[in-house]
Amino acid sequence: MRRHGAIVLAAWAMAGAWLGCNALLGIESAVFEPDGGTGTDNEGGPGDTGRPDEDGSSLLDGSSLDGADADVPDVIVHPCTDTTSDPFNCGTCGHDCLGGLCSVSRCVAVVIANEPGSPAGIAVDSTHVYWTNSSTGDVRRAPIAGGAPETIYDGPTGTFLGEGLVRTGADVYFAIGELDGGVYRCPATGCGGAGPTAVIAPLEAPGFVALADGGELLVSESTSTGRIGHCKLPCASGADFIAGPESFPNYVAMRADAFYWSSIVPGPGNLRAKLGDASAPVSLATSQSVQQMEVNGDEVLFAVRGSGLKAVPLDGGTVRRVYAPIVSSERFAIDGTNVYFNEEATLGRILRCPIVGCNDGGATMAASQIHPHAIAVDKKSVYWTNTGDGNVGTIMRVAK
Repeated sequence: MRRHGAIVLAAWAMAGAWLGCNALLGIESAVFEPDGGTGTDNEGGPGDTGRPDEDGSSLLDGSSLDGADADVPDVIVHPCTDTTSDPFNCGTCGHDCLGGLCSVSRCVAVVIANEPGSPAGIAVDSTHVYWTNSSTGDVRRAPIAGGAPETIYDGPTGTFLGEGLVRTGADVYFAIGELDGGVYRCPATGCGGAGPTAVIAPLEAPGFVALADGGELLVSESTSTGRIGHCKLPCASGADFIAGPESFPNYVAMRADAFYWSSIVPGPGNLRAKLGDASAPVSLATSQSVQQMEVNGDEVLFAVRGSGLKAVPLDGGTVRRVYAPIVSSERFAIDGTNVYFNEEATLGRILRCPIVGCNDGGATMAASQIHPHAIAVDKKSVYWTNTGDGNVGTIMRVAK
């Protein structure tokens, strides 16, 4: 007991001396309680310290700071001394760039894959990023951690695959947007020679597919007399069409018995809704060039080409601007707290803003991206497709 007490006292003495040195050097954050993000331009997720264990207490030798018999570490894992260029403490202590570099307190985007043609739709699971490419007619994937891309569906060159892409269960779901097309699925590891399996077919030029809560698969037909359909996976009885004809319906979302979609009419587009089984479709926002839209809480968020990101109550009302500066934004993804969206330009950006809104310029996640397009998120990273210059695009990732 006397020897054990001496070890404990020695450990506390070492820790006190270390903290004292930090104070003298002007280092504010000690390794015992690293800051997981405080809403700066490079915040980590809530509780995400970027260290091996969520509480930041894991040490290089695998020991723990908890317990009376814990050894005092010889080396601290990733000490926080320079948040301007340290990829493990980028912008704030504990913010890990997850394999990317840190430059001027901001994580640098990582290229997951260079893709011939123009990649479009995107989805992500715990190990891979998936994307569609209508130039090549393919659905592809690549490991998040790095590695060679793989082809899931090898379609004819120029096959329109729409914007939507769903990764759920063991499969990937996508639209083949020909006049006699439909929604199809392949195993996430690839169709092989068997080809894709029809889920909802035939459909007339399906342009979008998505997955709503409860396993409801959503689809739209991108024609002048298009329909909005849904079915619960595995969709053995086909789709139930709840609206149509609509003028070129595009993105679709669902909340309980209400359906929402963007619809391209001659000239500007509309944000449309069917608010219950007995209701007729209504417009929630008009004279808007509405692109992507998603249900979030008690609002519908939608991106307007040439105007930016906006929101409207689920049953209609006053439209509010989420992002104050006017940008040409068409695609976005949400994680419950923030919305991540594109500035679609030759040298565009990926931006972040709290869903409640930001009156400033928000946070730039990545700049100088060649036509950034579709976006996906998981707990730690943001992913997107760059449609590129028409010859080669890229699949990108950056740590939140």
